[in-house]
Amino acid sequence: MNNPIETLLESDHESLGRLLSELDLSLANMDIPRSFELLDLFWVRLAVHIRAENLHLFPALANASPSLVAGDNKLPKADDVRVLIEHLRSDHEFFMKELADMIRVMRELSANPQTPDVDLGDLHKRLEVITSRLELHNELEETQAYKWPGLLFEDQMVASLGQRMQQELENLPQRVTKSKFDVHL
Repeated sequence: MNNPIETLLESDHESLGRLLSELDLSLANMDIPRSFELLDLFWVRLAVHIRAENLHLFPALANASPSLVAGDNKLPKADDVRVLIEHLRSDHEFFMKELADMIRVMRELSANPQTPDVDLGDLHKRLEVITSRLELHNELEETQAYKWPGLLFEDQMVASLGQRMQQELENLPQRVTKSKFDVHL
């Protein structure tokens, strides 16, 4: 069976990557209103993606029967699952903290465009750090965590897990579903 979790979350990574590229370009062009809108949208979309993983994928993997993660060459070991989830959660905390701080700075800048302490170049550098770490993070998820449900669980459970995650990804706040800017996701 095709792994719907892998397909769903990798597709969301691609969409988030396009959004991040638009944000990067907007910051480089010093377009404060568009940058703020795109940053807020990226922050919310990434938070929803993280929520889907934290509420559904990670608990399913962490609670997989020990007999399922016994060490077959294709299957992850229980310790590998635990270590990876801890690492991914740490990354999630980093992304949310950094993006929330960037939102705070952009909010100040939007309220007062002449704010002397705000440097868009600094925000651009911070976004580059986030982007680099996100690329490594996504590679870990796509090569390990997203593949594991298809290896560990029956097709029906994988499908059910995928449906729950899809619902989380679609549960966006109204403020971003009625975006002022045309964003190509």
